[in-house]
Amino acid sequence: MNTYHFNFNNSKKSATILGWFFTTLLTIALTATVLLVHSDPFFPTWLLLISLPLMFVAIYRLFKASSERQSREIVSLSKDGFISSRFGSVLFSEIQSILVPVKEIGLLGGLQLEYYKKTDADIPYLKFSITTRDGKMFNWILNEWGGLYNSNEDFSIFFNFLTGLTDKLYQLYHADEPYNRYLKILDEKGSWEKRD
Repeated sequence: MNTYHFNFNNSKKSATILGWFFTTLLTIALTATVLLVHSDPFFPTWLLLISLPLMFVAIYRLFKASSERQSREIVSLSKDGFISSRFGSVLFSEIQSILVPVKEIGLLGGLQLEYYKKTDADIPYLKFSITTRDGKMFNWILNEWGGLYNSNEDFSIFFNFLTGLTDKLYQLYHADEPYNRYLKILDEKGSWEKRD
């Protein structure tokens, strides 16, 4: 059994981060205005006693929300399926489809660069998804915002998991077919769907 530890981005925290980001901008602007024009009757000096602590609280909350957005994932790959600390257990036979942003992975210089064409796309938004027969969708988002949250090590570990997963599905469903890509079962667009 192979085990993979990596970080991914929990998109449920996006609204909170945006809220604290704009609050931080507002408090910085208010504090700067009070510092620059404290002689103005509309911006008395005592207002600095309120705006300065508010600014520090907003900055602290922004960094705290940003760090909470990064979730730790532990995935164990066995001969029958994988177990995810976030999603639970999934058998290979239950997997219906996979979607991988292969062109964007190439931009990051992954091992599969020789197998997929590079593009002139913007900063990659790497959303990997696995859909099961009962309609459950498992999503991991890596290297969002140009690597602000994930390291190359996280990406490499996740890519090793993805390689192991696609190898198992290849052995299960396509062992008699030749392959010419690193992630054996995926087409050029990075998708795979189980044939009935």
